Amino acid sequence: MQATSAPYQSSNRPRSRHHPPPPSYLPSSLLIVACLLPLLSLLSLYIYNSSSSSSSLCLPTMPCKQNLDVPESWRSGIGPLYMIEQPPFTIDTPGAPEVEGETKPRRNLKAEDGLFDRPRPDIDTVYSLVKSSAEEHAGDRCIGTRKLVQIHEETKKIPKNVDGKTEMVDKKWQYFELSDYSFITYGEYSTHLLNLASGLRELGLERGDKVHMFASTSANWLALSHACSSQTFTIVTAYDTLGSSGVEHTLLQSEPKVMFTDPHLLKTASGALKKAESVKIVIYNDKCIGLPTPQSDIDAFKSANPGLIVMSVSELASLGEDNPYQPAPPTPEDIYCIMYTSGSTGPPKGVSVTHEGFVAAVAGLVGIIGDNVSPEEVILAYLPLAHILEMVVENLVLFFGATLGYGSSRTLSDQNVRHCLGDMRTLRPTILVGVPQVWETIKKGIIGRVNSGSLLVRSVFWGAFNAKTLLVQYNLPGQTIFDSAIFGQVRHMTGGRLRYIINGASGISKETAHFLSLIMAPMLTGYGLTETCGNGALGSPQQFTLSGSCGPVTPAIECKLVSIPDLNYSTSTNPPQGEIWLRGKPVLKEYYKNPEETEKAITPDGWFKTGDIGEFDANGHLKIIDRVKNLVKLQGGEYIALEKLESVYRSARAVQNIMIHGDSEHPRPLAIILVSEPAIKEIANELGVSVQANHELLSNPKIKGAVLKDLIAQGKSAGLTGLETVSGVVLTDEEWTPQNGLVTATQKINRRAVREKYKKEIDAAHKA
Repeated sequence: MQATSAPYQSSNRPRSRHHPPPPSYLPSSLLIVACLLPLLSLLSLYIYNSSSSSSSLCLPTMPCKQNLDVPESWRSGIGPLYMIEQPPFTIDTPGAPEVEGETKPRRNLKAEDGLFDRPRPDIDTVYSLVKSSAEEHAGDRCIGTRKLVQIHEETKKIPKNVDGKTEMVDKKWQYFELSDYSFITYGEYSTHLLNLASGLRELGLERGDKVHMFASTSANWLALSHACSSQTFTIVTAYDTLGSSGVEHTLLQSEPKVMFTDPHLLKTASGALKKAESVKIVIYNDKCIGLPTPQSDIDAFKSANPGLIVMSVSELASLGEDNPYQPAPPTPEDIYCIMYTSGSTGPPKGVSVTHEGFVAAVAGLVGIIGDNVSPEEVILAYLPLAHILEMVVENLVLFFGATLGYGSSRTLSDQNVRHCLGDMRTLRPTILVGVPQVWETIKKGIIGRVNSGSLLVRSVFWGAFNAKTLLVQYNLPGQTIFDSAIFGQVRHMTGGRLRYIINGASGISKETAHFLSLIMAPMLTGYGLTETCGNGALGSPQQFTLSGSCGPVTPAIECKLVSIPDLNYSTSTNPPQGEIWLRGKPVLKEYYKNPEETEKAITPDGWFKTGDIGEFDANGHLKIIDRVKNLVKLQGGEYIALEKLESVYRSARAVQNIMIHGDSEHPRPLAIILVSEPAIKEIANELGVSVQANHELLSNPKIKGAVLKDLIAQGKSAGLTGLETVSGVVLTDEEWTPQNGLVTATQKINRRAVREKYKKEIDAAHKA
């Protein structure tokens, strides 16, 4: 395959704005809203400044500090809700032969002359990427972190079933009070990572040694990964939510010399380390934000593991500062990372990621969004760095010379902290990356706030939303008036500066994407896998669409669809459909020490079989239908796509999380639902059900019937067929967390675990 090292340069083909012709008439509702817009604006100012929290959308009035001096053009530069570039956005790979049962390989239009392999000609390894950015942006802000000021403990009464009776019992909740963000420059970051690297060398590590990363996302996680790249050490990533057996598997297979972890994870790591004889050094992150770990616990860990060198990251940096070593840069072919999957379908698999593969992945994303990103961007980092999406995004931010601010899922919003603002309103990011669970939570929070307000609040909000929908539909001017006049306070919840939001990890409903795109910022959707370094397809800001497709394939890879006759997916249909196969520098060469899985997944000519079903739409954008493993045959022989249905039903008001279950013994699927407690209580009030305890509400036939009715209506509005409509529900209020194994660290459903846990309830629902 040909390659190019100038991926961020736009195609020389002429581009023009893509505006459909205006209609010869305007809907009457749009004309009415246009006439009333000045009045609506005045009303919104009144509403947002009213003092009653129960009848307005007002948010806390605590001043939000301006952390970054951002040019005015970037403060309100919300991306456009229309296509600027003209389709098609993908082309057939030049010279590719036709193969029966397959589409021709397709690639991004920008990669017509060769797939991208570098974000710049001088960047061919992770270390060269970081080094280049540190030199170019030495005095600019790089990394921002917050410090724990105090932990506030609150006692609340909650209902609990005791011996068949409902009692109100005390439960203690802990909330963090955090400092403002403090920042280090690119130059300071470079010094820090080189000190960490020197510390590792002083401890005896040599080229090719491995460092196991079993810790939550933090600035030190990223810095240590870059320190390793400067000395050609390989990092081994594992989710911090893995249990002892999962950690043990990754340690025994990868044989690292060092483990990096958080203090509160030392207990989990301790059991696994007993069998991992290769590990000689444990580094713990003394700068992570979390419940403080008593020094006695750390001392106990040291006593229980006398053969290990145990030190903090701060001690490692000091050791390196006192004993400096010159970098020993890697070659492009060296292994940068062995990234373990979350293990939702079996033992975690290690994906070998080379330096050239990783920088090619960065190049692929630069080729999609490079024209729309500047060093002025501020990105909130909170997703697991053990996931390829977050790792590539954070390195992408450094490539652009932008700013990373670290947060955590428990401190994102104001509601989860005390005497300070949450991470989003403190940092005020310009781009926010999230997973479907995050976006659904935000959407339902907004809708709940609106619908709990007065008639005036509801009328203004939904009137503006419907009017903007029409303006977007017909590409008419005036869309941005609503952003400041009506939706400004909603945007303020995330800091008020978002220009784009990006969804990854799994699919999201069109309804949610539409809603958030109109009231917050345009939502771009990404598709990729650990095995492809996060490359696959990504929505481009210049090719915005609400069609439900992801976007064009990235210019670092090429893609083809392969028919699956057994599942009735054929490349001869219009549009062609089939399993997605990907090829390019970002694609893995092998699963680590797993030749059987490697042979199953990768063809001799380098195509990776993703196991995902997709199609190309008329614009040349890739659309994901579902995973092969998530296609279930029903009693009548028809197939349903589970993830597709979950993305639709997840928008129903009672749903906090959901798994759709179907099998060949029943004609229609069921929904197992982790309920939203406020929504369930709201439904109970509407039905006049006065039962207090949650477990009694969830088993109440009226409640279950109302939830089912809601789901059916949601499916109908999304155009689901009768076979895709759920026939029953199982309701639960027990949280689905990585800790109890019901979801992965990226919130993907662990189907086997959920089925086993609720088998009795599923069987009963089928019989009802």
